[in-house]
Amino acid sequence: MKNKPKEPPRITVKFANMVFVLGILYSILLVVYAIYKIYNLSEPESAAFYIMSILSGGVFAALFGLGLKRLSNNLKVNLSLLLFVIGITIYGFETYLEFSEKTREIIVKQMGVPYDTKTKMEVLDDLRDSGVEVFPNLYPVNFIASNGFTAKEDRIYPLGTISNSTTIFNNEAGYYPIIETDEHGFNNPKGLYIENKVDIILTGDSFTEGYSVHSDENIGAVLRQMDFNAISVGKASNGPLVELAALKEYAEPLKPKIVLWLYYIGNLIVLNSEMKSSILKKYLNEDDYSQNLISRQEEIDDILKKYVQNEWLKEWEKKKERKRLRLLVNHPAKRITKLYNLRKKINVIPTPTPTPTSASKPIFRDILQKSKQMVSRWDGKLYFVYLSSFERYLTGNEHKNRDFVMQTATELHIPIIDIHKEVFEPHLDPLSLFPFRVHGHYNAEGYRLVAEVIGKRLEADGYVPIKSKK
Repeated sequence: MKNKPKEPPRITVKFANMVFVLGILYSILLVVYAIYKIYNLSEPESAAFYIMSILSGGVFAALFGLGLKRLSNNLKVNLSLLLFVIGITIYGFETYLEFSEKTREIIVKQMGVPYDTKTKMEVLDDLRDSGVEVFPNLYPVNFIASNGFTAKEDRIYPLGTISNSTTIFNNEAGYYPIIETDEHGFNNPKGLYIENKVDIILTGDSFTEGYSVHSDENIGAVLRQMDFNAISVGKASNGPLVELAALKEYAEPLKPKIVLWLYYIGNLIVLNSEMKSSILKKYLNEDDYSQNLISRQEEIDDILKKYVQNEWLKEWEKKKERKRLRLLVNHPAKRITKLYNLRKKINVIPTPTPTPTSASKPIFRDILQKSKQMVSRWDGKLYFVYLSSFERYLTGNEHKNRDFVMQTATELHIPIIDIHKEVFEPHLDPLSLFPFRVHGHYNAEGYRLVAEVIGKRLEADGYVPIKSKK
Protein backbone atom coordinates (compact mmCIF):
# COMPACT_ATOMS: atom_id res chain seq x y z
CA MET A 1 0.00 0.00 0.00
CA LYS A 2 1.46 3.36 -1.02
CA ASN A 3 2.02 6.06 1.55
CA LYS A 4 -0.04 9.22 1.22
CA PRO A 5 1.92 12.35 0.22
CA LYS A 6 3.09 14.28 3.23
CA GLU A 7 0.90 17.27 3.97
CA PRO A 8 2.69 20.64 3.56
CA PRO A 9 3.10 22.91 6.60
CA ARG A 10 0.01 24.88 7.58
CA ILE A 11 1.72 28.21 6.91
CA THR A 12 2.39 27.25 3.27
CA VAL A 13 -1.22 26.14 2.88
CA LYS A 14 -2.38 29.49 4.23
CA PHE A 15 -0.04 31.23 1.78
CA ALA A 16 -1.46 29.15 -1.09
CA ASN A 17 -5.04 29.96 -0.07
CA MET A 18 -4.14 33.66 0.12
CA VAL A 19 -2.71 33.54 -3.43
CA PHE A 20 -5.89 31.93 -4.76
CA VAL A 21 -8.11 34.40 -2.88
CA LEU A 22 -6.10 37.31 -4.28
CA GLY A 23 -6.50 35.77 -7.73
CA ILE A 24 -10.27 35.68 -7.25
CA LEU A 25 -10.34 39.30 -6.05
CA TYR A 26 -8.10 40.48 -8.90
CA SER A 27 -10.35 38.73 -11.44
CA ILE A 28 -13.48 40.25 -9.92
CA LEU A 29 -11.91 43.71 -9.97
CA LEU A 30 -11.07 43.18 -13.64
CA VAL A 31 -14.71 42.35 -14.37
CA VAL A 32 -16.02 45.34 -12.39
CA TYR A 33 -13.56 47.75 -14.05
CA ALA A 34 -14.41 46.45 -17.54
CA ILE A 35 -18.15 46.87 -16.87
CA TYR A 36 -17.51 50.41 -15.62
CA LYS A 37 -15.52 51.27 -18.76
CA ILE A 38 -18.23 49.93 -21.07
CA TYR A 39 -20.87 52.15 -19.47
CA ASN A 40 -18.64 55.21 -19.05
CA LEU A 41 -16.65 55.44 -22.26
CA SER A 42 -15.41 59.01 -22.76
CA GLU A 43 -13.74 58.01 -26.03
CA PRO A 44 -14.76 55.54 -28.73
CA GLU A 45 -12.80 52.71 -27.15
CA SER A 46 -13.49 49.18 -28.19
CA ALA A 47 -16.39 47.58 -26.31
CA ALA A 48 -15.15 44.24 -27.64
CA PHE A 49 -11.92 44.63 -25.65
CA TYR A 50 -13.81 45.15 -22.40
CA ILE A 51 -16.24 42.34 -23.13
CA MET A 52 -13.25 40.03 -23.55
CA SER A 53 -11.89 41.40 -20.27
CA ILE A 54 -15.17 40.54 -18.54
CA LEU A 55 -15.14 37.01 -19.95
CA SER A 56 -11.47 36.53 -19.04
CA GLY A 57 -12.02 37.84 -15.54
CA GLY A 58 -15.00 35.56 -15.07
CA VAL A 59 -13.10 32.50 -16.27
CA PHE A 60 -10.08 33.24 -14.06
CA ALA A 61 -12.28 33.91 -11.03
CA ALA A 62 -13.99 30.54 -11.56
CA LEU A 63 -10.64 28.74 -11.99
CA PHE A 64 -9.16 30.31 -8.87
CA GLY A 65 -12.34 29.44 -6.97
CA LEU A 66 -12.26 25.82 -8.10
CA GLY A 67 -8.56 25.61 -7.27
CA LEU A 68 -9.20 26.97 -3.81
CA LYS A 69 -11.92 24.40 -3.07
CA ARG A 70 -10.97 21.31 -5.08
CA LEU A 71 -7.18 21.05 -5.35
CA SER A 72 -5.14 19.06 -2.88
CA ASN A 73 -2.98 21.08 -0.51
CA ASN A 74 0.24 19.87 -2.16
CA LEU A 75 -0.88 20.82 -5.65
CA LYS A 76 -2.31 24.08 -4.38
CA VAL A 77 0.99 25.05 -2.74
CA ASN A 78 3.04 24.21 -5.83
CA LEU A 79 0.69 26.04 -8.13
CA SER A 80 0.50 29.08 -5.85
CA LEU A 81 4.31 29.32 -5.75
CA LEU A 82 4.40 29.21 -9.55
CA LEU A 83 1.70 31.89 -9.82
CA PHE A 84 3.46 34.03 -7.22
CA VAL A 85 6.80 33.90 -9.08
CA ILE A 86 5.09 34.66 -12.40
CA GLY A 87 3.20 37.58 -10.84
CA ILE A 88 6.32 39.04 -9.23
CA THR A 89 8.20 38.72 -12.54
CA ILE A 90 5.44 40.39 -14.58
CA TYR A 91 4.90 43.26 -12.17
CA GLY A 92 8.63 43.71 -11.73
CA PHE A 93 9.02 44.14 -15.48
CA GLU A 94 5.99 46.45 -15.59
CA THR A 95 7.51 48.62 -12.84
CA TYR A 96 10.75 48.80 -14.81
CA LEU A 97 8.88 49.88 -17.94
CA GLU A 98 6.93 52.52 -16.02
CA PHE A 99 9.97 54.23 -14.53
CA SER A 100 12.42 53.69 -17.39
CA GLU A 101 10.44 55.84 -19.84
CA LYS A 102 11.99 59.30 -20.12
CA THR A 103 10.00 62.46 -20.74
CA ARG A 104 11.08 65.04 -23.29
CA GLU A 105 12.16 67.40 -20.50
CA ILE A 106 14.37 64.75 -18.87
CA ILE A 107 15.98 63.87 -22.21
CA VAL A 108 16.72 67.53 -22.91
CA LYS A 109 18.26 68.09 -19.49
CA GLN A 110 20.48 65.04 -19.94
CA MET A 111 21.65 66.50 -23.25
CA GLY A 112 22.51 69.78 -21.53
CA VAL A 113 20.22 71.77 -23.84
CA PRO A 114 18.27 74.78 -22.45
CA TYR A 115 14.61 73.95 -21.92
CA ASP A 116 11.81 76.42 -21.18
CA THR A 117 9.88 74.86 -18.29
CA LYS A 118 7.11 77.48 -18.23
CA THR A 119 3.57 76.54 -19.24
CA LYS A 120 2.03 77.90 -22.42
CA MET A 121 -0.23 80.23 -20.41
CA GLU A 122 2.76 81.57 -18.47
CA VAL A 123 4.56 82.37 -21.72
CA LEU A 124 1.45 84.15 -23.06
CA ASP A 125 1.18 86.14 -19.83
CA ASP A 126 4.88 87.11 -19.99
CA LEU A 127 4.46 88.39 -23.54
CA ARG A 128 1.31 90.27 -22.58
CA ASP A 129 3.07 91.86 -19.59
CA SER A 130 5.82 93.08 -21.91
CA GLY A 131 3.25 94.99 -23.98
CA VAL A 132 2.79 92.52 -26.85
CA GLU A 133 -0.75 91.99 -28.17
CA VAL A 134 -0.77 88.24 -27.82
CA PHE A 135 -3.56 85.70 -28.24
CA PRO A 136 -3.77 81.92 -27.97
CA ASN A 137 -3.45 80.03 -31.23
CA LEU A 138 -6.98 78.96 -32.14
CA TYR A 139 -7.80 76.04 -34.43
CA PRO A 140 -10.83 75.16 -36.58
CA VAL A 141 -11.24 71.93 -34.62
CA ASN A 142 -12.12 74.09 -31.58
CA PHE A 143 -15.34 75.15 -33.28
CA ILE A 144 -16.78 71.80 -34.37
CA ALA A 145 -18.97 71.33 -31.29
CA SER A 146 -20.56 74.77 -31.67
CA ASN A 147 -20.64 74.58 -35.48
CA GLY A 148 -18.84 77.91 -35.68
CA PHE A 149 -20.22 81.17 -34.28
CA THR A 150 -23.30 83.34 -34.57
CA ALA A 151 -22.55 86.13 -37.05
CA LYS A 152 -24.36 89.06 -38.63
CA GLU A 153 -25.84 86.70 -41.18
CA ASP A 154 -26.50 83.15 -40.02
CA ARG A 155 -23.26 81.52 -38.73
CA ILE A 156 -19.57 81.72 -39.54
CA TYR A 157 -16.87 79.07 -39.23
CA PRO A 158 -13.33 80.56 -39.08
CA LEU A 159 -10.46 78.51 -40.52
CA GLY A 160 -7.56 80.53 -39.12
CA THR A 161 -6.71 82.24 -35.84
CA ILE A 162 -6.76 85.97 -35.03
CA SER A 163 -5.00 87.94 -37.76
CA ASN A 164 -2.04 90.32 -37.38
CA SER A 165 -1.38 89.07 -33.88
CA THR A 166 1.30 87.29 -31.87
CA THR A 167 0.80 83.70 -30.75
CA ILE A 168 2.93 80.73 -29.74
CA PHE A 169 3.30 77.07 -30.68
CA ASN A 170 3.96 74.11 -28.39
CA ASN A 171 7.37 73.54 -26.84
CA GLU A 172 8.93 70.55 -28.61
CA ALA A 173 12.46 71.77 -29.20
CA GLY A 174 13.12 73.37 -25.80
CA TYR A 175 11.44 76.70 -26.58
CA TYR A 176 8.02 78.09 -27.48
CA PRO A 177 8.13 79.40 -31.07
CA ILE A 178 6.67 82.93 -31.15
CA ILE A 179 4.64 83.45 -34.31
CA GLU A 180 3.29 86.56 -36.03
CA THR A 181 0.12 85.71 -37.94
CA ASP A 182 -0.64 87.15 -41.36
CA GLU A 183 -3.68 89.19 -42.39
CA HIS A 184 -5.86 86.06 -42.39
CA GLY A 185 -4.59 84.39 -39.23
CA PHE A 186 -2.09 81.92 -40.71
CA ASN A 187 1.64 81.41 -40.20
CA ASN A 188 2.98 83.45 -43.13
CA PRO A 189 4.56 86.85 -43.72
CA LYS A 190 2.07 89.58 -44.53
CA GLY A 191 1.33 90.78 -48.06
CA LEU A 192 1.25 87.47 -49.96
CA TYR A 193 -2.45 87.27 -50.81
CA ILE A 194 -2.41 88.62 -54.37
CA GLU A 195 -4.51 86.99 -57.08
CA ASN A 196 -2.48 85.26 -59.82
CA LYS A 197 0.74 86.11 -57.96
CA VAL A 198 0.84 82.99 -55.79
CA ASP A 199 2.89 79.97 -56.84
CA ILE A 200 1.90 77.57 -54.07
CA ILE A 201 -0.77 77.19 -51.41
CA LEU A 202 -0.25 74.48 -48.80
CA THR A 203 -3.19 72.94 -46.98
CA GLY A 204 -2.79 70.54 -44.08
CA ASP A 205 -2.47 70.26 -40.32
CA SER A 206 0.17 71.20 -37.72
CA PHE A 207 3.02 69.98 -39.94
CA THR A 208 1.83 72.42 -42.59
CA GLU A 209 1.40 75.17 -39.99
CA GLY A 210 4.99 74.58 -38.93
CA TYR A 211 4.83 73.27 -35.40
CA SER A 212 8.03 73.02 -33.28
CA VAL A 213 10.08 75.56 -35.29
CA HIS A 214 10.39 79.30 -35.86
CA SER A 215 8.25 80.89 -38.57
CA ASP A 216 11.20 81.12 -41.00
CA GLU A 217 11.97 77.38 -40.72
CA ASN A 218 8.73 75.67 -41.78
CA ILE A 219 7.95 74.15 -45.18
CA GLY A 220 6.29 77.27 -46.58
CA ALA A 221 9.14 79.49 -45.42
CA VAL A 222 11.80 77.29 -47.03
CA LEU A 223 9.82 77.25 -50.29
CA ARG A 224 9.74 81.06 -50.18
CA GLN A 225 13.52 81.04 -49.71
CA MET A 226 13.61 79.03 -52.95
CA ASP A 227 11.77 81.91 -54.71
CA PHE A 228 8.30 80.35 -54.63
CA ASN A 229 5.48 82.66 -53.53
CA ALA A 230 4.06 80.16 -51.05
CA ILE A 231 1.19 80.54 -48.58
CA SER A 232 0.30 78.01 -45.88
CA VAL A 233 -3.34 77.75 -44.76
CA GLY A 234 -2.62 74.75 -42.55
CA LYS A 235 -3.76 74.61 -38.92
CA ALA A 236 -3.11 72.06 -36.18
CA SER A 237 -5.63 69.19 -35.96
CA ASN A 238 -7.10 69.96 -39.39
CA GLY A 239 -8.71 67.07 -41.19
CA PRO A 240 -9.59 66.67 -44.88
CA LEU A 241 -12.88 68.58 -44.68
CA VAL A 242 -11.32 71.71 -43.16
CA GLU A 243 -8.45 71.40 -45.64
CA LEU A 244 -10.97 71.39 -48.50
CA ALA A 245 -12.72 74.40 -46.94
CA ALA A 246 -9.42 76.27 -46.68
CA LEU A 247 -8.77 75.72 -50.39
CA LYS A 248 -12.23 77.00 -51.26
CA GLU A 249 -11.90 80.09 -49.06
CA TYR A 250 -8.27 81.08 -49.65
CA ALA A 251 -6.89 79.21 -52.67
CA GLU A 252 -9.76 79.66 -55.11
CA PRO A 253 -9.76 83.50 -54.89
CA LEU A 254 -5.96 83.59 -55.40
CA LYS A 255 -5.74 80.89 -58.08
CA PRO A 256 -2.29 79.52 -57.20
CA LYS A 257 -0.46 77.54 -59.85
CA ILE A 258 0.30 74.73 -57.40
CA VAL A 259 -1.68 73.34 -54.46
CA LEU A 260 0.11 71.03 -52.03
CA TRP A 261 -2.17 68.74 -50.05
CA LEU A 262 0.05 67.71 -47.11
CA TYR A 263 -1.27 64.48 -45.63
CA TYR A 264 -0.35 63.22 -42.17
CA ILE A 265 -1.51 59.94 -40.62
CA GLY A 266 -3.99 61.54 -38.20
CA ASN A 267 -6.02 63.29 -40.91
CA LEU A 268 -8.53 60.51 -41.52
CA ILE A 269 -9.34 60.16 -37.82
CA VAL A 270 -10.30 63.84 -37.58
CA LEU A 271 -12.70 63.54 -40.51
CA ASN A 272 -15.43 61.84 -38.49
CA SER A 273 -15.56 64.81 -36.12
CA GLU A 274 -15.53 67.33 -38.96
CA MET A 275 -18.56 65.69 -40.52
CA LYS A 276 -20.58 66.69 -37.44
CA SER A 277 -20.47 70.33 -38.56
CA SER A 278 -23.27 71.26 -40.97
CA ILE A 279 -21.22 74.23 -42.20
CA LEU A 280 -18.14 72.16 -43.03
CA LYS A 281 -20.25 69.50 -44.77
CA LYS A 282 -21.52 72.14 -47.19
CA TYR A 283 -18.05 72.41 -48.70
CA LEU A 284 -18.35 68.78 -49.76
CA ASN A 285 -22.03 68.63 -50.65
CA GLU A 286 -22.55 72.02 -52.35
CA ASP A 287 -20.38 72.89 -55.34
CA ASP A 288 -20.55 76.67 -55.02
CA TYR A 289 -20.66 77.02 -51.25
CA SER A 290 -18.34 79.59 -49.69
CA GLN A 291 -18.40 81.75 -46.57
CA ASN A 292 -16.26 84.39 -48.34
CA LEU A 293 -13.90 84.33 -45.38
CA ILE A 294 -11.08 86.07 -47.23
CA SER A 295 -13.15 89.28 -47.26
CA ARG A 296 -14.53 88.95 -43.70
CA GLN A 297 -11.38 89.08 -41.59
CA GLU A 298 -12.45 92.03 -39.46
CA GLU A 299 -15.64 90.21 -38.54
CA ILE A 300 -13.69 86.99 -37.87
CA ASP A 301 -11.21 88.80 -35.59
CA ASP A 302 -14.00 90.44 -33.58
CA ILE A 303 -15.69 87.08 -33.05
CA LEU A 304 -12.48 85.25 -32.13
CA LYS A 305 -11.37 87.97 -29.69
CA LYS A 306 -14.73 87.77 -27.93
CA TYR A 307 -14.41 83.98 -27.92
CA VAL A 308 -11.00 84.23 -26.23
CA GLN A 309 -12.34 86.63 -23.60
CA ASN A 310 -15.59 84.81 -22.87
CA GLU A 311 -15.02 81.14 -23.65
CA TRP A 312 -11.41 80.23 -24.29
CA LEU A 313 -10.18 81.11 -20.81
CA LYS A 314 -12.97 79.00 -19.30
CA GLU A 315 -12.03 76.12 -21.59
CA TRP A 316 -8.39 76.57 -20.62
CA GLU A 317 -9.25 76.20 -16.95
CA LYS A 318 -11.32 73.11 -17.73
CA LYS A 319 -8.41 71.74 -19.74
CA LYS A 320 -6.04 72.25 -16.81
CA GLU A 321 -8.51 70.51 -14.51
CA ARG A 322 -8.83 67.62 -16.97
CA LYS A 323 -5.03 67.43 -17.09
CA ARG A 324 -4.88 67.22 -13.30
CA LEU A 325 -7.49 64.47 -13.36
CA ARG A 326 -5.54 62.62 -16.07
CA LEU A 327 -2.42 62.81 -13.93
CA LEU A 328 -4.43 61.32 -11.08
CA VAL A 329 -6.01 58.68 -13.29
CA ASN A 330 -2.63 57.89 -14.87
CA HIS A 331 -0.80 57.70 -11.57
CA PRO A 332 2.13 55.26 -11.83
CA ALA A 333 0.59 52.96 -9.21
CA LYS A 334 -2.61 52.65 -11.23
CA ARG A 335 -0.75 52.15 -14.51
CA ILE A 336 1.38 49.44 -12.92
CA THR A 337 -1.68 47.70 -11.46
CA LYS A 338 -3.30 47.67 -14.90
CA LEU A 339 -0.06 46.44 -16.53
CA TYR A 340 -0.45 49.37 -18.89
CA ASN A 341 3.11 49.47 -20.25
CA LEU A 342 3.38 45.72 -20.77
CA ARG A 343 0.00 45.55 -22.49
CA LYS A 344 1.05 48.44 -24.69
CA LYS A 345 4.22 46.58 -25.64
CA ILE A 346 2.24 43.53 -26.80
CA ASN A 347 -0.64 45.62 -28.19
CA VAL A 348 -3.28 44.36 -25.75
CA ILE A 349 -5.05 47.68 -25.35
CA PRO A 350 -8.45 49.10 -26.31
CA THR A 351 -8.79 50.20 -29.92
CA PRO A 352 -11.40 52.55 -31.39
CA THR A 353 -14.63 51.03 -32.64
CA PRO A 354 -16.02 51.54 -35.12
CA THR A 355 -12.67 52.33 -36.68
CA PRO A 356 -12.91 56.02 -37.62
CA THR A 357 -10.78 55.57 -40.71
CA SER A 358 -13.05 52.84 -42.09
CA ALA A 359 -16.08 55.14 -42.09
CA SER A 360 -14.00 58.03 -43.38
CA LYS A 361 -12.35 56.41 -46.39
CA PRO A 362 -15.07 57.00 -49.03
CA ILE A 363 -15.58 60.56 -47.76
CA PHE A 364 -11.85 61.20 -47.95
CA ARG A 365 -11.83 60.06 -51.56
CA ASP A 366 -14.72 62.41 -52.42
CA ILE A 367 -12.97 65.32 -50.72
CA LEU A 368 -9.71 64.70 -52.54
CA GLN A 369 -11.52 64.35 -55.85
CA LYS A 370 -13.45 67.58 -55.28
CA SER A 371 -10.23 69.39 -54.36
CA LYS A 372 -8.60 68.26 -57.60
CA GLN A 373 -11.59 69.40 -59.64
CA MET A 374 -11.59 72.78 -57.92
CA VAL A 375 -7.89 73.37 -58.54
CA SER A 376 -8.23 72.22 -62.15
CA ARG A 377 -10.92 74.86 -62.81
CA TRP A 378 -8.33 77.64 -62.52
CA ASP A 379 -5.70 75.56 -64.38
CA GLY A 380 -3.79 74.82 -61.20
CA LYS A 381 -2.16 71.52 -60.30
CA LEU A 382 -2.78 69.55 -57.10
CA TYR A 383 0.00 67.47 -55.53
CA PHE A 384 -0.50 64.93 -52.75
CA VAL A 385 2.38 65.08 -50.26
CA TYR A 386 2.64 62.10 -47.91
CA LEU A 387 4.34 63.08 -44.62
CA SER A 388 6.09 60.46 -42.53
CA SER A 389 5.50 60.00 -38.79
CA PHE A 390 7.96 59.45 -35.95
CA GLU A 391 6.46 56.02 -35.18
CA ARG A 392 7.36 54.78 -38.66
CA TYR A 393 11.07 55.04 -37.85
CA LEU A 394 10.85 54.11 -34.18
CA THR A 395 9.04 50.81 -34.78
CA GLY A 396 9.84 50.12 -38.42
CA ASN A 397 6.12 49.60 -39.11
CA GLU A 398 4.30 51.57 -41.77
CA HIS A 399 0.94 53.12 -40.88
CA LYS A 400 -2.03 50.94 -41.79
CA ASN A 401 -3.69 53.63 -43.94
CA ARG A 402 -0.69 54.42 -46.11
CA ASP A 403 -1.64 52.02 -48.88
CA PHE A 404 -5.20 53.34 -48.96
CA VAL A 405 -4.33 57.03 -49.23
CA MET A 406 -1.57 56.43 -51.76
CA GLN A 407 -3.86 54.25 -53.86
CA THR A 408 -6.62 56.86 -53.66
CA ALA A 409 -4.33 59.64 -54.88
CA THR A 410 -3.02 57.36 -57.64
CA GLU A 411 -6.52 56.38 -58.82
CA LEU A 412 -7.51 60.07 -58.91
CA HIS A 413 -4.40 60.80 -61.01
CA ILE A 414 -3.02 63.20 -58.42
CA PRO A 415 0.78 63.33 -58.54
CA ILE A 416 2.35 62.09 -55.31
CA ILE A 417 5.39 63.38 -53.45
CA ASP A 418 6.28 60.60 -51.03
CA ILE A 419 8.31 62.15 -48.21
CA HIS A 420 9.05 58.72 -46.76
CA LYS A 421 10.83 57.59 -49.91
CA GLU A 422 12.33 60.94 -50.81
CA VAL A 423 13.55 62.14 -47.40
CA PHE A 424 13.39 59.65 -44.55
CA GLU A 425 14.13 56.28 -46.16
CA PRO A 426 17.47 57.34 -47.66
CA HIS A 427 18.45 59.33 -44.55
CA LEU A 428 21.13 57.72 -42.41
CA ASP A 429 19.41 58.72 -39.18
CA PRO A 430 15.72 59.57 -39.76
CA LEU A 431 14.97 59.97 -36.03
CA SER A 432 17.40 62.89 -35.97
CA LEU A 433 14.84 64.87 -37.99
CA PHE A 434 12.56 65.04 -34.95
CA PRO A 435 13.35 67.30 -31.94
CA PHE A 436 15.42 65.32 -29.43
CA ARG A 437 14.56 62.07 -31.27
CA VAL A 438 11.15 61.80 -29.58
CA HIS A 439 7.58 61.78 -30.86
CA GLY A 440 6.47 65.07 -32.38
CA HIS A 441 6.83 67.24 -35.46
CA TYR A 442 9.88 67.70 -37.64
CA ASN A 443 12.75 69.90 -36.56
CA ALA A 444 14.10 72.68 -38.77
CA GLU A 445 16.33 70.25 -40.70
CA GLY A 446 13.40 67.90 -41.30
CA TYR A 447 11.18 70.68 -42.64
CA ARG A 448 14.02 71.97 -44.83
CA LEU A 449 14.56 68.57 -46.45
CA VAL A 450 10.83 68.18 -47.08
CA ALA A 451 10.61 71.60 -48.74
CA GLU A 452 13.69 70.95 -50.88
CA VAL A 453 12.24 67.68 -52.17
CA ILE A 454 9.00 69.49 -53.06
CA GLY A 455 10.92 72.26 -54.83
CA LYS A 456 13.01 69.78 -56.83
CA ARG A 457 9.88 67.87 -57.87
CA LEU A 458 8.18 71.04 -59.10
CA GLU A 459 11.32 71.98 -61.00
CA ALA A 460 11.52 68.49 -62.52
CA ASP A 461 7.89 68.85 -63.61
CA GLY A 462 8.81 72.03 -65.45
CA TYR A 463 7.33 74.59 -63.06
CA VAL A 464 9.08 77.95 -62.93
CA PRO A 465 8.36 80.29 -59.99
CA ILE A 466 6.59 83.53 -60.88
CA LYS A 467 9.56 85.59 -59.64
CA SER A 468 11.93 83.75 -61.98
CA LYS A 469 9.81 84.60 -65.01
CA LYS A 470 10.47 88.30 -64.71
